[in-house]
Amino acid sequence: MRINKDSVLFSRPVAHRGLWGGNIIENSIPAYENAVSHGYPIEIDVYCTTDGVLMSFHDKSLKRMTGADGFIYEKSFAELNKLSLLNSGQKIPTLDQVLECVDGKVPLLIELKDQPDDSYIEKFVARMKKYKGEFAVQAFNPLYINKVKKLAPEFIRGILGTHEKVDGTTPFTRFIIRKLPLNFLIKPDFISYNHTALPLKKRKTKNKFIFAWTLTDQLSADRALSHADNVIFENFIPKK
Repeated sequence: MRINKDSVLFSRPVAHRGLWGGNIIENSIPAYENAVSHGYPIEIDVYCTTDGVLMSFHDKSLKRMTGADGFIYEKSFAELNKLSLLNSGQKIPTLDQVLECVDGKVPLLIELKDQPDDSYIEKFVARMKKYKGEFAVQAFNPLYINKVKKLAPEFIRGILGTHEKVDGTTPFTRFIIRKLPLNFLIKPDFISYNHTALPLKKRKTKNKFIFAWTLTDQLSADRALSHADNVIFENFIPKK
């Protein structure tokens, strides 16, 4: 196993989209600053604009967080920079802004989001090779992780999965996300799976670190930790 279990990323709960709540908005620089100040590793998501700027944003659609129509990967950086998160004045952060904010103070768990043009992965890998902090990469799409493996075999990488139906996916894609049949190809260092489906079969988890996502209360976190090595959390502060 390539993962050092003494790493903070694998020994301290991971703040989903930063440490947010109240006046602090998810996926914002203040949410990332709050996680850093409390020493929590941070889970972020990455998309790419039409003009090649890597952005930290969770939803494919802009509607929930900005009120705008369309998908984030359909927009240029200039178009996105006119928007604000939940009318707060906070902008959608770029990956560079997140990396500058975190600056290696806590580890990052970075999800590569599906979009029509996957060439952004090369840009992402090139950028992260220059980053000095600790991080790991994950995706639901095993082909994305396979590309990361080829471009940067040194990166710690994982596969995301869930037993629940994901909107907009085909039956074949849902099978891939649920059963993780391509692990033999991508050789993930860890599996990050929906906590309500744990435990997974031992043949799937052998020699692999397990993240459980996304926990919203301590009781669920305690249960998940009986089947997983660490949790990804939001909307509560887990026990240390």
